[in-house]
Amino acid sequence: MPSKEVRQWRQMILHRKKIVCKVVQVKNRVRATLKSQGYSKAGIKGGWWKKANRLWMRSVCEASIGVSDLWHMHICNLLDELELLEKQLKQVTNYLDEYLFRNSGGVLLMSIPGVGPRTAEAILAYTDDVRRFDNYKQYCSYFGLTPKLDESGSMRRLGHISKRGPSVVRWMLCESSWKVVRKSKSLREFYERVMAGQNNRKKIAIIAVSRKLLSIMRAMMLTGELFNEQLVNKVDELIKVA
Repeated sequence: MPSKEVRQWRQMILHRKKIVCKVVQVKNRVRATLKSQGYSKAGIKGGWWKKANRLWMRSVCEASIGVSDLWHMHICNLLDELELLEKQLKQVTNYLDEYLFRNSGGVLLMSIPGVGPRTAEAILAYTDDVRRFDNYKQYCSYFGLTPKLDESGSMRRLGHISKRGPSVVRWMLCESSWKVVRKSKSLREFYERVMAGQNNRKKIAIIAVSRKLLSIMRAMMLTGELFNEQLVNKVDELIKVA
């Protein structure tokens, strides 16, 4: 059983993810409402959510409201909700950043190209004490990244990943893996070997990268060494750490 502090850390990570999801939902509702009223593009060139376009949306929704223009009020309420959510998101993110800064493991894991603070904190919070895992297979299984095994008589088939354990870690790890394969030459080569030139194997390949990344992270946490690009292909040296 993790300590109370670690449990609260995990709760804050989940809380932040929920706020992020709410922000995305509100933004989608704003755009959908505007498009339903004929605003297929933002009023000012550029992204929908830059400051100038937010002011433009405010000017649209603050126009005189008639019986047929109640969508103005809807947009205004959604923009108010968005501002509140973004304020909450900033507060939670600042708190998590400060907490991660006090954890030496954060610097360690963020030495991997493409791994940011959100992924590092999720791995650290849900790993807790890395020594409680006897080997890398047990570690990857805890996060649900090992394939399910179907056996019947002489038939033995490996299926999809089990998806057990904390889904927030798998989600962040997969998102980071797409960045990692762009920034790490050795992991990019590993990704391409698994993909084998077949575009329909992209998801399989990125899951394989996520699993390998977890194995590397476990080795780094056990040894205390920063990421070393030249050791990535030496899997045995990285995962067979007592």
